[in-house]
Amino acid sequence: GGQNETLDSYGLTVTPSEDGNGVVVTDVDPDSDASDRGIRSGDIIVSVNNQTVKSAKDINNAISEAEKSGRKAVLLQLQSNDQSRFVALPIDQG
Repeated sequence: GGQNETLDSYGLTVTPSEDGNGVVVTDVDPDSDASDRGIRSGDIIVSVNNQTVKSAKDINNAISEAEKSGRKAVLLQLQSNDQSRFVALPIDQG
């Protein structure tokens, strides 16, 4: 564990959480869509399009599945300070 992985097109750096539930955001590019939508370091990404995620690979898989099915955005479930919220992130079509 403990390795940071980057979701480049989203400007997010993430690391698997200690308890294995979700993925912790460790860094957010201030110019990114994620930052615009209020995602901050310390937030935990619990699921992407209702698929639970445990690693950056899981997140990337969920995003590419969404892309293949023609979606324009993915829905992230985030947790911070025991509060849960949903954020839609546009899929980078590049």
